[in-house]
Amino acid sequence: MAETPITYQTNVTNKKTEKASNVAPTKYILVTGGVISGIGKGVFSSSVGALLKACNVRVTTIKIDPYVNIDAGTFSPYEHGEVFVLDDGGEVDLDLGNYERFIGIKLGRDNNITTGKIYQSVINKERRGDYLGKTVQVVPHITDEIQNWVEQVAKIPAEENPDSALCPEVCIIELGGTVGDIEGMPFIEAFRQFQFPSGSGELL
Repeated sequence: MAETPITYQTNVTNKKTEKASNVAPTKYILVTGGVISGIGKGVFSSSVGALLKACNVRVTTIKIDPYVNIDAGTFSPYEHGEVFVLDDGGEVDLDLGNYERFIGIKLGRDNNITTGKIYQSVINKERRGDYLGKTVQVVPHITDEIQNWVEQVAKIPAEENPDSALCPEVCIIELGGTVGDIEGMPFIEAFRQFQFPSGSGELL
């Protein structure tokens, strides 16, 4: 029996609709690497989030991993380190565990974006006919999907208090890998577009 593909974007939309009650625009902080990886982007992102939280700013985080895997669940720990398991069962990069512990927030599987998730969502939409017969391309369809995913997840409350229904005021986005990785280029282009007036919120 064929396995039913997971539609991550639908899960994101439902959470946003159910939980977010305020509509103030969210500000975004994008943290990227240089020409080498593993130089402390995750610790930096967590530290900025902790400082903002200490100033009573509502914070959420997103970790982007440009690899084509859907999630980190099938990774060898010898190659990629430990896998962190979130409360909703999501198997994600260990950076999300750092975010939760440093900042004191609760995240879900949709706070971890991978190339695999983005392409899976776009391909599912194409199979349903959502693009009305258009040629599906990296620009604009993949880049638009990235921006939409970020905007929707950024509205999901991340406070440890389960009764909180206020949107985060700041979303810290860590783009993994290096700026020269070919698999990271669609994400770089998506955030280049995101900074323009057609994008939502303010990006630093």
